[in-house]
Amino acid sequence: MENNNIKQGLTYGIVGGLIFLVLLFGVWAVGSVENFVAVTGVTTFIPYLFIILLVVGFKLRKDNGGLYSFKDALQFTFVAYVVFAVMEAVGNYVLFAIVDPDMTAKVLEISVTKTLQMMEKFGASEAQIDEAVKRIQAEPKVTSFKQVFLGLGMSLVLNFVKALILSVIVKKNEEVPEQI
Repeated sequence: MENNNIKQGLTYGIVGGLIFLVLLFGVWAVGSVENFVAVTGVTTFIPYLFIILLVVGFKLRKDNGGLYSFKDALQFTFVAYVVFAVMEAVGNYVLFAIVDPDMTAKVLEISVTKTLQMMEKFGASEAQIDEAVKRIQAEPKVTSFKQVFLGLGMSLVLNFVKALILSVIVKKNEEVPEQI
């Protein structure tokens, strides 16, 4: 099999990125800010790209005669995650800085309300609640390129860990007979 790990990584990174962009802009276009925060909060924890890369990784292993090295798997998965992270960063910047510059402030306002509700529910003291609110209110009310770029860097580190985990799961090396 020809080594097409980078091509496959690009393809499935774009697929994952497009899914993200459809969700991001779709929820923004049809819902309120409260719904946007709720849906994006849930979709953040749905590992759809991980699942896609796992399935495709097993397919690539099968297409390669049942063998797939850790190096090849890591190349495929990390390229996909890099492409996805770049698309995610660009999409977030476009939405929060260009299309709807007030969105960051609106999301922070909802975050304060939800934080208050959750902390009160768990019996936090007034001092703890005030400190949490001050921290959230100190956040910038607009999304800057610097914030997005730093977020991209953090995302790439986390995504490399995910790519390592996927590669360990998908890899299968040739069995070496034990020698005496």
